[in-house]
Amino acid sequence: MTIAKKKRTRDAVSILHGRYVKDDPERKAALQEERVNADVARLIHDMRTFAGLSQQQLAELIDTTQSVISRLEDADYEGRSLSMLERIAHALNQKLTVVMTAREPEVQEVREAFHRVVQMLRRSQGLTIDGLAEKTGIDRTELAALERNPAYRPSPLTMHRLSQFFGVPDRTLAVLAWAIRDVPAELREQAARFAAQSDSFSKLTKEEQQALDDFVTFLRSEA
Repeated sequence: MTIAKKKRTRDAVSILHGRYVKDDPERKAALQEERVNADVARLIHDMRTFAGLSQQQLAELIDTTQSVISRLEDADYEGRSLSMLERIAHALNQKLTVVMTAREPEVQEVREAFHRVVQMLRRSQGLTIDGLAEKTGIDRTELAALERNPAYRPSPLTMHRLSQFFGVPDRTLAVLAWAIRDVPAELREQAARFAAQSDSFSKLTKEEQQALDDFVTFLRSEA
């Protein structure tokens, strides 16, 4: 009975979504905004309760009122600001990070391939991030950022130094980092395949090494 009820509920949601949202850009945008509001409200609530604080206690920490915290934890509230979220993060000993991701899946796949290939090339040479920073003259914080955050876009100087060190053409790296928007279809396809095959283990498996070798060979052929 429970399973059937859940299935009917999902069907009803699908029907309502198709009836009232479909391909309407404005309705899609409104739905996405509601989801973001709900996610932020839930995050504030979860982090507060995890810290063992009441709404009143959190309010006192950031010099506001309990009613403000209550509104911030309401999914329908639209008045949240980055400055308020930063105050809450600081009070809860957290770091607020704002990340923008590409809407198009293919853009995300290409960026994912960039940060994965840099990470795997480093690992294949037995280098730590500090070791690669020392050999290339790139700041370690930038290397850490471009390996761990697919949305991070490195500076042209960083891409040039990586290109020289790993023997991958400048322009090809720039395309992977989405510094150049004109991505050839074949490169996009190869990048998506590589990103799907690779993973972040401390040591490359044979399969990862083969995927890396094949992808780097393809990148070098794009010169």
